[in-house]
Amino acid sequence: MANWLSGSSAMARDMRARDWSATPFGPMAQWPLPLRVALSLVLDHPLPMVLCWGRDLIMFHNDAYRPLLGRKPDALGRPFLEVWDEASATVAPQMHRALAGEATRLEDAAFTLQRLGHPEDAYFNYTFSPVRDEAGSVVGVLNTAFETTEHVLARRRGAAEQDALRESEERQAFLLTLSDALQPLSDATDIQQAASDLLGEHLDVSRIMYAEVYGVGDDAEVIIRSQHIREGDRFPERFPYKMVSEGFADETFQANGRVVVADVASDPRLREDVRQVWLAGGIAAQAAVPLLKNGRVVCAIGVHSSRPRDWSSAEVTLIAEVAERTWAASARARAEAAQRETKARFAQFAASASDALWMRNARTLAMEYGSPAIQAIYGVPPEAILGPPRRWAALIVPEDRAAALERLEQARNGQSVTHAFRIVRGSDGAFRWIQATNFPLYDEQGRIARVGGIEQDITDARQSAEHQAILLAELQHRVRNLLAMIRSVVARTGNTVDSVAEYRDRLEGRLRALARTQTLLTRTANAGVDLATLVREEVEVQAEHDGQFRLSGPPLLLAPKAAEVLTLAVHELATNALKYGGLAEPNGRVTVAWKVVYESGEPWLRFDWIEDGGTAVAPPRRQGFGTELITRRVPYELHGRGRLDVEPAGVRCRLDFPLVWGDSILETDAATLQTTISGGELDMTGEANLSGARVLVVEDDYYLALDTQRALQQAGAVVLGPCPDERTALQVIEHDSPGYAVVDINLGQGPAFTVATALQGRGVPFVFVTGYDDVVIPAAFSEVARLRKPVELRQVVRAIAQKAADAPS
Repeated sequence: MANWLSGSSAMARDMRARDWSATPFGPMAQWPLPLRVALSLVLDHPLPMVLCWGRDLIMFHNDAYRPLLGRKPDALGRPFLEVWDEASATVAPQMHRALAGEATRLEDAAFTLQRLGHPEDAYFNYTFSPVRDEAGSVVGVLNTAFETTEHVLARRRGAAEQDALRESEERQAFLLTLSDALQPLSDATDIQQAASDLLGEHLDVSRIMYAEVYGVGDDAEVIIRSQHIREGDRFPERFPYKMVSEGFADETFQANGRVVVADVASDPRLREDVRQVWLAGGIAAQAAVPLLKNGRVVCAIGVHSSRPRDWSSAEVTLIAEVAERTWAASARARAEAAQRETKARFAQFAASASDALWMRNARTLAMEYGSPAIQAIYGVPPEAILGPPRRWAALIVPEDRAAALERLEQARNGQSVTHAFRIVRGSDGAFRWIQATNFPLYDEQGRIARVGGIEQDITDARQSAEHQAILLAELQHRVRNLLAMIRSVVARTGNTVDSVAEYRDRLEGRLRALARTQTLLTRTANAGVDLATLVREEVEVQAEHDGQFRLSGPPLLLAPKAAEVLTLAVHELATNALKYGGLAEPNGRVTVAWKVVYESGEPWLRFDWIEDGGTAVAPPRRQGFGTELITRRVPYELHGRGRLDVEPAGVRCRLDFPLVWGDSILETDAATLQTTISGGELDMTGEANLSGARVLVVEDDYYLALDTQRALQQAGAVVLGPCPDERTALQVIEHDSPGYAVVDINLGQGPAFTVATALQGRGVPFVFVTGYDDVVIPAAFSEVARLRKPVELRQVVRAIAQKAADAPS
């Protein structure tokens, strides 16, 4: 054993460094062999181990044991029971049994130790074994120790978690059962009774009540909605809430609003009078749990037991959860009942309304409801446009689609908007004007949950208003034109007569001719004038008898414009024939013949007036009204040819002009003035050729914009736009470089001149189309040509043609 302490452990070094001569052990060389053998075993052992030697149990421990000591003073050479004084009451008897030769083994032994400067609970597996000398006498105790504190605590945590998990699973299973039971119920009272019954069976109690609380403070009242009774009597259905909230000697008892009493008979917090009332009612234990919403008690569940009961926190929590779910399910049932009633009233209202009503989901804008009136307005069943907005938008004309969808966005963002758009009705393909009012619908939290809409078909009203405006404008226009024409006839008549009497007769005859033309136009409802009737009515006025004239030609309806011009021409010919030609003599004759010929594939009227047998006359000394009308007005207004020859036998006249439609200023019948959704077709035949001209159209009125576009295109122009607003127009000006422009001053928000300024800055010629007076137009644009609304689209074409003609080459 010479090298028994030669190891490299820290404890071996400490023992070698210590002077043992002054201790009861004496120099280490004199230590008995059993001590040295035992120490050699302890110091070299890898597990925590300590040798307690002698009756004083002096400690010798190894390095593995040192961590168990914590921050205790050096234990080497000190008595074991002194080092572990706080545990001596437990381990001293065990040590003495080891000294007596009895070994001890313990697992997870609990101690409260002071090894870290504060009390701590610790757990150990350890043994105390006797150490004997050569003679077999016990000279010491060998202690092996393993700390199991973490394992013990972990097991305890696991057990607690298992218990909590089990309780949670049981609670969740019950709540799932509760939800399944309440979900199909639609009546709030049924829901509350079912919840009370399930909770009563689950908790195995004598009585459960579900009550709702109305009012606040001293005026609050409890109304019991359901009771589950296994023992005892039913409670009254109504009583003041303060009967529940008062009656306790300790007010802190109600800190969380819950009243939980395990034993009514012994709980010191109860006032005696309250105790006696409860006991008389068979209440030995109670748990009353209120539910608060926005700081106010809205309902409560009261649970009574006829025997004392220690309510667990899990049970109280479960009661609170049942109260929450029952209240929510009851609120849901009441809301659904109210909603069903509201829906029924709404459906009755919607079914009776001629306007279409709809609702959309605010998040997706999908239509969720459409009233029956959609069928009449849109020509499709409401189901056809439910769902994504594209189904509804597909019925809107493309030009209006983006604006209509934008109005939905505005309503989704909280605005109420009224707008109009056009649709193609699904049942018959008709274009219809729809006026819609879109508005947000809010939920209980003030969030926009849906978008509502009311729509009506305003096509007839819109067309009626537009028709009336057009008629008024047309009447004003035609009156002005008629007066201008009469003024021209008056002036020209004065230039071709020699006396007042002749002036009167000539003027009167010409005005009567105009009146007869107007009568013919009115009689035929502007569908045209029968050529034979026109000629006969003019010639019969002048002829003495039917034998003086002969009419021949196919049945033919003249356009109003052609009838207007030809009537005056025939009147002039007949008047002159009465004075100088074929009607001046009883034996004279006038032959009028017409036929349809074709020039360049287009139908033309060839009209011949031939006189014979009259007084021989010489050619006139000056060109008269009739001559000018035949040789100049016919070519100008009817785009034809007129020739008048005065021969000794009489006058010969030939008129040739194309059979195209043209309105007369003498038309006054309103039947032909119809507005259409599409704007109609415009015939620009005979107008200026605008081929190659790039014309920007800026007009916010769809009809006028479309008609203007078509009119310009039929004249050969390339139309840019039309643009309904300034922003779009400015983009076109920037990127497409128009050569000319037609600009509306009012683009929906009053007079604006941004577009005009941009055009003027780029040197682009343009004209204004406006209903405003000149006073609103700034001085900078005083020279810009103005076309007054309602404008004839031929005027637009002509105005652009004039701009093109004025442009420098």
